[in-house]
Amino acid sequence: MGNNLSEIGKTEETVIIIDAMDRLSELPESILHHILSFLDSPKERVRMSVLSKKWFALTASFPILEFHMYDFISAVRASDTRLDNRHLSAIFYKYIDYTTSKFCEQDVSAHTFHLNTTIHNSTDLKVIDRCIGLILMKGVKVLVIDINADFKSRPFYLLPYYLPDTLLSVSSLTSLTISNCELPSSFMANAVKFKTLKVLVLLVVHINEEVIKHLTTSCPLLEVCRVLHCHGFERFCVYGHKNLQEVSINYDRGLKVIDIQAPNLLECDFFLVDGEMREEPSMNLSSCKQLRRLDLCGYPFPSSKWSAVLLSNFPFLDKLVLNLPNLQNRLKFCSPSSRKFVLETTYDLEEIDINALSLLLFGYSDIVDPYKRDSAESKACMECYLNDDVDTLWFHELRRFMAKTNSFKVLKLHIRKNLINVEELNVIHLPPYELEHVELELDIDKELSVYVAIVDAVLWCCRPQSLSIISNFHSIDFEERSHVVKIKSLIFFQFIYEKLLQQEDQDRTNIKIVLSSSIKAKMNFSNLTSLLETLPHNGVTQSITFRKEEVVQEI
Repeated sequence: MGNNLSEIGKTEETVIIIDAMDRLSELPESILHHILSFLDSPKERVRMSVLSKKWFALTASFPILEFHMYDFISAVRASDTRLDNRHLSAIFYKYIDYTTSKFCEQDVSAHTFHLNTTIHNSTDLKVIDRCIGLILMKGVKVLVIDINADFKSRPFYLLPYYLPDTLLSVSSLTSLTISNCELPSSFMANAVKFKTLKVLVLLVVHINEEVIKHLTTSCPLLEVCRVLHCHGFERFCVYGHKNLQEVSINYDRGLKVIDIQAPNLLECDFFLVDGEMREEPSMNLSSCKQLRRLDLCGYPFPSSKWSAVLLSNFPFLDKLVLNLPNLQNRLKFCSPSSRKFVLETTYDLEEIDINALSLLLFGYSDIVDPYKRDSAESKACMECYLNDDVDTLWFHELRRFMAKTNSFKVLKLHIRKNLINVEELNVIHLPPYELEHVELELDIDKELSVYVAIVDAVLWCCRPQSLSIISNFHSIDFEERSHVVKIKSLIFFQFIYEKLLQQEDQDRTNIKIVLSSSIKAKMNFSNLTSLLETLPHNGVTQSITFRKEEVVQEI
């Protein structure tokens, strides 16, 4: 038998043979680098490097260099608990220095250099300077530098880390992210050669108006600009930028002016907070006629009047997210092209007027940013996230709001707290609003009576063709399977079943029951007893849908 074949087992009938030749290593280097790109962490690449000299050389020449101090230390500590943080940090910096030096000995440029670390002493600082300098000299496309402060290591946390001047001459950059450090000290004095830069992210970086202007004018191909938690400026102005498609600003120092002239801008995300409560910023986006998505969040910005004027400038606006304090008498929303409108506010539904002929999804929430902003609907849908208790008045306002808007086909309610007494609804004589589907997600820890009251209020408000209850039903405790629990469960589902039938001609309507969960495919039931026997025992989230179906009359 040849040297490359090993006989592992042999009987009279079978011979099991394994080819022990390392055929993987014979693949072209470009393919092997592609394989390495699927490894999630530097630790995995280190393991690959010890397989053979071939793999050691491959990992050294791999063009994606990622160094995350926290992840590295966690991985090393898992294998050796005797090392303290000081020794682990020293090992991490030796690893950075060795890997970067070995890579730069190769005749290739880097695709990505990502460094997330903390400087503890002057030795750490020298390693960072040397490694960043080597990579910049070699050339790099994606550069991410995040230098965190170590408040125990004086004086290093007092002095910001300045990126080297060589950064300004790296013409190969396509993406640059700078976090918790400063631009090169010669930035304003030297020409910036970011001619191919498409993505710029500044996080906790000191910049002023001139720096913003110098950066944006030096990046003619810039498509994405994110300025997050930075400081030192009161005006954000970008002029005549034809390639810019996305701008994000998160600022808490009181921004006075936003002026963006970018005819191909598609997305804007502004989170602005003025702690001194002075006034909303002056904003000019009038030239951004192609805008598709706009997120506005802040305090005291924006006002209802300001929002109405702003929205009239965007004929192609597809999605709008507003976070508004209730400081106005009414909120009027008019945007003929918008298909998705998310409103995070303390406004009551009674105070909101919507005029949007193309609207497919209206998300309403009384808390900030709980909304699943990537929800997609094929039919006009209203989705409400409610953190506060709901009562008779709220459901009355919901009923009037849907009638006033008169466009929604689907209603999704996410209720987190108690339902206050809703018995008063029964004396209010309003016909329920016609809907195709209602989805009710319950996140409460109360008795069965609370679930019953919520369903009662929803069906007073709406007449759906189908109703889904989404919950793990932990408060009902289906898992115990006791006789008492089964009776309570049967009462709850029987209540839903009968309430839905009461809305229809009972002689011409059947109720079909469908159970779906993350661990089972959809299951259909013709009676409640079989449904109860099938419910999962482990408390997983499940959806139980009651669907009205017309009875086919026999001739």
